[in-house]
Amino acid sequence: MRLVNIRVSLVAAVAFIAGIFAFYEALFAEIWFGLAAVVLLSVMLIVCAAKRFSTWKIFLIALIFLLLGFGRSWICYGVNTANEKLGEQVTISGRVTDLSRNGADFNSVYYLEECADSEGNTYDGRIKAKFTADFPVEVGNVVTLKGNIYSVYPIKSEIQTYYLRNKVRYEIVDVTALTVKEGSLKPDERVRRYVYDVTKEYMPNNGGLMFALLTGDRGAVDSTTQWAFSRAGIAHLLAVSGLHVGFVAAVLCFMLRRLHLRAWLECLIVTVPLLFYAYICGFSPSVMRAITMLICTYAARMLLSRYDMLSSISWAALITLVVCPFYLFDVGFQLSFMSVFGIATLYAPLNRYLTRKNIKKTVRYLLDSVAVSMCCILATLFVLASHGGEVALFGIFLNILAIPVVSAAFVLSMIGLLPWVFHYLLLISDALLQITVRISEIVAQVSFATVSFRAMFLSIAVVAVLLFALGGYINLNKLGKKFFYPLCIALLVISIVFSYIPRKSKNGVFVVQSANDTVVAAISDSGNGALVGDFVDYQAVMDALSYLQKYRLNKLTLYFSHCSSADPAVVNELLHRFDIQNAFLLSTDANDAVTGLLNDNSVQVSRLYPNENTNEVISVRSVYNAALAAVTVHTGELDVCIVYGTLDAVADMGLGADIYLLPMPNDNFADGQTTLTPYQSELSHNYGANKYGNFTIIQKGDKISLKFR
Repeated sequence: MRLVNIRVSLVAAVAFIAGIFAFYEALFAEIWFGLAAVVLLSVMLIVCAAKRFSTWKIFLIALIFLLLGFGRSWICYGVNTANEKLGEQVTISGRVTDLSRNGADFNSVYYLEECADSEGNTYDGRIKAKFTADFPVEVGNVVTLKGNIYSVYPIKSEIQTYYLRNKVRYEIVDVTALTVKEGSLKPDERVRRYVYDVTKEYMPNNGGLMFALLTGDRGAVDSTTQWAFSRAGIAHLLAVSGLHVGFVAAVLCFMLRRLHLRAWLECLIVTVPLLFYAYICGFSPSVMRAITMLICTYAARMLLSRYDMLSSISWAALITLVVCPFYLFDVGFQLSFMSVFGIATLYAPLNRYLTRKNIKKTVRYLLDSVAVSMCCILATLFVLASHGGEVALFGIFLNILAIPVVSAAFVLSMIGLLPWVFHYLLLISDALLQITVRISEIVAQVSFATVSFRAMFLSIAVVAVLLFALGGYINLNKLGKKFFYPLCIALLVISIVFSYIPRKSKNGVFVVQSANDTVVAAISDSGNGALVGDFVDYQAVMDALSYLQKYRLNKLTLYFSHCSSADPAVVNELLHRFDIQNAFLLSTDANDAVTGLLNDNSVQVSRLYPNENTNEVISVRSVYNAALAAVTVHTGELDVCIVYGTLDAVADMGLGADIYLLPMPNDNFADGQTTLTPYQSELSHNYGANKYGNFTIIQKGDKISLKFR
């Protein structure tokens, strides 16, 4: 009897994932993971071949796919970092897409495609632009803008898969809108606009929610509903996933089943509209996973073989990651695949147990629903813990109610999108969704609706191995079980314990620079923390928060360089993550939305006068030269200066900082001083971190040490 019930597709998928991890580590000059994996597989391959074991083929496949995963990641990285732009001033024209444009409150962020500048240079991918214009800008219009263009780097310490999925390659800042011309909508934009208009008209209470369920675009869902769904543990319903594809496939299969078509013809008829649906939803990883698994189901029927869910999900993962390896770091991808992996491994033994019991059909249906929900939640528990640090306590119970209700509303809405009298079915969908929304709001108000639960990313791999064993895919004897299961549980406990142990704080500064924001997170030996920036770039602030959460802080103070630029959503996230008591405004501009949000959360807001230091352990000073020219941050023996004004003006002030953070690439600030910019071209061995401006400054005696990433 084999120790492990091996599937070639599973081995290939796991090895490909290991190759992606190997490249990700090598990107930041950490090559040990990839080398260790290659050496281990090579040794096992040589040993098995020498002993004439048949398993040598498995190790060969694993080695090949590990190298393929590394190579494909390298290619994907190269594509996303080609044709870099670093602060060049351009006049550019592009077509406005409907990304972030379907919603009740349109914001000033636009995504342009088919872009070209005044010199005739074309731009691959999309460009993110934030501007307000004196003339109306609609989806499909061609706008001409003037501003400074920067490359967007989605592949860094936090993978921004939204940019990867939507091919956002550049960002233009300091924008002036010049002209606008009429344009036309693309087919997918026409469909999304139609869905949005119809659902908003016939579903007055939850039109935006249904639009998100149908297309995956959450832009039309208000923040209160998103918060309630998250607290209640049903936020996954807002993203188009295998559940939604399953609804569409079930309706199509039900209609075709009575025709008794051949498997290949039925597969073709079902797959074509599903692919169009995936096109409408932007080919999200979870949708492609569901479609691939459906094709595997038909392939099993055509080959007269038994369908194996574990093999099909392995093929789905492999195909999705070949398209874009860095989808691996997407939370939606991880939740989608781990939930199905949980069903593939855990549900089979649970189903066998329930089959042996003499249970009534109605009770059995209920228990099956509970079993499926429990499998998904157990499999995704550590994914949620490693990313969000919170777990919804009522999720397993609320999903039993919410999934059937939302399923019915989804199917009715699909039919209700047909013209004429069918539209009135949307009224029923609206009522069904209203039930779900009300229940989620009630649950969200419960103080213990969610609990803090953290884990390391390694925990996800341990859980996957544990589920694989519990599903009966590892043939363990009694002695093996006594050692294997305790070992897995011990690793999980260790990962949880380590994630809860904050490091002792020490004098240090973490810097995150992007095209439109510079965020500085400083900590002191006494456990105080300071966060300085414009707080306009969500990802930059989240990177800084990830640094702060590693340490044991007694107090965190916010410093707004330009409060008028601050994004209330970013500030709200800050208040959610930390208990903040004080905030300082370093410039004279105002932002009623932000200051109102701070006051509502009992944060004392003070204005720092020009050239004044704060009386804090971490000293922050606003340096003025008619306007805010720089901000200095002092902790221990470290002095960091964020430059906002002109370099010459700041140089004349003789601030004498250890590090000057410049808004764009430039020459050395002054003799004997260190300057850093968002693009550290001289640090060639840090292939990833040196491009993004994410680095830590650590005090070491009379010297300072820089560590990237």
